[in-house]
Amino acid sequence: MSSSGIGLLFAGLALVAGLVYRSRMRRLRSEEATTLNDDLIRQIEERGWVDLDEPLDHDTIQEEEARFWEEEPWEEADEW
Repeated sequence: MSSSGIGLLFAGLALVAGLVYRSRMRRLRSEEATTLNDDLIRQIEERGWVDLDEPLDHDTIQEEEARFWEEEPWEEADEW
């Protein structure tokens, strides 16, 4: 393979990587609006409630909570 062919290969790889990165960042930005983050948790702690643009999906919350508890190997608490 000639040096120009290798250059084109790397340029193509860089282009694909850039498109994948752009797609992931766009998806993450759209999820940020509905994701519970540290700022929203602080607001809940201070006020007891939070303003959201969209209502919470209680089924999704319950599924994620169940998945969380199933994934972690929880140990029994020590008795003191």
